[in-house]
Amino acid sequence: MLLALDIGNSRIKWGIFDGQTPKGRGYFSTEQFRDSEDDLSVFELNGSGGESPTQITPVNAGNSKELPMLLGSVSKLALCSVAGKSIEDGLLAHLYSIGLAPSIHIWRVISSRQDCGVINRYDHPERLGADRWAALIAARAWAQSPLVVVMAGTASTVDALKTDGHFLGGTILPGIRLMPKSLYERTAGIKEGEGSWAEFPTNTADAVTSGVLAATAGAIAGMIHNLQQIQHEPVQLLLSGGNSPLLLPRLSALGFAPHYERDLVLQGIALMSAASEE
Repeated sequence: MLLALDIGNSRIKWGIFDGQTPKGRGYFSTEQFRDSEDDLSVFELNGSGGESPTQITPVNAGNSKELPMLLGSVSKLALCSVAGKSIEDGLLAHLYSIGLAPSIHIWRVISSRQDCGVINRYDHPERLGADRWAALIAARAWAQSPLVVVMAGTASTVDALKTDGHFLGGTILPGIRLMPKSLYERTAGIKEGEGSWAEFPTNTADAVTSGVLAATAGAIAGMIHNLQQIQHEPVQLLLSGGNSPLLLPRLSALGFAPHYERDLVLQGIALMSAASEE
C-alpha cells in the first residue's frame, strides 16, 4: 500500500491508499517537526490557534493512533512538500520510529509541463507549488470539464483548469486566518477577536471576518467569470483545504454550487505515484 503525505505550512496530512482506495487518513501539526533554529514567524500565524476565525475542526482530526498500525503494510511512500527540508526530515524520522521501514522508496511530487492529462501553462512549470499541481491532477480526474480549483489553507489558491486539461494559471492570496493578522498587527484600532459573517457588520470583529470572507469569495467568483468567458460552458467549482467550510455558504449565497473534497492533494499524490510506475 501507499503512504501519501501532504506536508503543508500548518498541517501534514497523511493517507494510506490501496490503489486509489483510501484505507486511513489523518494529520499532524507541522510545528511539532520544526527545528528550533528555523524561523517560527509563519507558525505564530498558522500553528496551534486553529485554521480560521471560527475554529473549523476537520472530521476525524488526528487519527494519530491509527497510523502506526497501518505502517507495516506500506510498501511505497509518496510525498508533496511545501514546508522545507527540515520539516520533512523531522517527519520521516518520526515515521521511522513508529514503524515505517527505513529502506522504503520515497517518491516526491515535482511540478512538470504535463502529467496525468493536465498541461501546465505556468511560465516556469517547475516553480508551480507541488501541492497545487497535485490538486489539479486530482481535480482533472474528478471531472473533465471547466474547473476552478480552490485550496483554502494557510494561503488560498484559485486555479483555472480548462476542459481539455490545460491549467491556465491562478491566483494566490493570504488564507482566511492569515489575512486578518495584517490588520491586527498593523492597525492600532483593530484588536484580534473571533467574528462572524454578516451582510452589514455592526462590530469590528464581524467586519474583519466578513471582509476576509468577501475578499476570498470575490477572488473565486472573478476566476469563475474569467474561465466562463473562454469556455462558454458551465464552470464547476471544487474546494479543498481546512477553511473550505467557511467559504461554502458564502459561495452558495453568490449563486455558485461548490463541491467540497477533503483530501484533494492526497488524491493527486496517489494518482501521480501510480502513473509514475506505468
